[in-house]
Amino acid sequence: MGSLRHQGRHVWMLFFSLGPLFGDVRMGVREGLPIVDGVYVNGHGPYKFVVDTGTNVNLIEADLAQSIGLRATFRTELASGTGVTIVPGVDRIEVGLGSVKAEGQRFLFLRLAVLDRWPDIQGVLGQGFLSRFDYRLDLQGGRMEFSKQDRIGTRTPFTMMDGRPMVATSLGGLILDSGAVRLVLFGVQPDPISNEWELQTVAGSRKIGTVFTKPLVIEGRKIWRGDAVAVPHAAEPGVSGLLPISLFKSVYICNSEGYVIFE
Repeated sequence: MGSLRHQGRHVWMLFFSLGPLFGDVRMGVREGLPIVDGVYVNGHGPYKFVVDTGTNVNLIEADLAQSIGLRATFRTELASGTGVTIVPGVDRIEVGLGSVKAEGQRFLFLRLAVLDRWPDIQGVLGQGFLSRFDYRLDLQGGRMEFSKQDRIGTRTPFTMMDGRPMVATSLGGLILDSGAVRLVLFGVQPDPISNEWELQTVAGSRKIGTVFTKPLVIEGRKIWRGDAVAVPHAAEPGVSGLLPISLFKSVYICNSEGYVIFE
């Protein structure tokens, strides 16, 4: 799910408060995926949404969109590691979560694969919403904090790749992806004898193998080593894979200054 990329052309607009934004939202974690309760869409809610730093679009379950009166105004391609699908969507939506709100949001309508396991999940908050704020995903404490924070730790710069944050690592440029449950490497052949892994996205699923990686190092700090999901083809130029936030206790993303702190 975290490897979604919206193929339509649009302009990304970032808005930051002149002062700090304060908000503390309870966050659950299911199989490494952060989930928030209390999302409002055009005043309707509250709903449970996955927080996905690895997709540049917001997604809403198609039946829910219809039930709250959202009508599609366009259709576009949605690409993932498993293929491309055509989906409808709508612009100019207001989204609220805790004490923060964002207007002018774009949502795509589709049936979410995660509903097969968790029918209470009704959407995905992607970078269309997230990129407007500085925030911390505290996986250990079960909180999502919206605020500008002066945290102790190494400030790892990130660049925006197709609207998603990418950090430099010993394994190449990896998209910071809270929607990925395992480290994923693109353009890498799986080990001849490896465990089979099912890569699931909204465009479908496929069985692929794994590869034992060299150590994952970020800013001189050894983070992890183990089996990564190996996608033989290069999913997109300039991107080496997906970095799950589940490897960390918490992640602070400072969009206003372009850095992330891993804890």
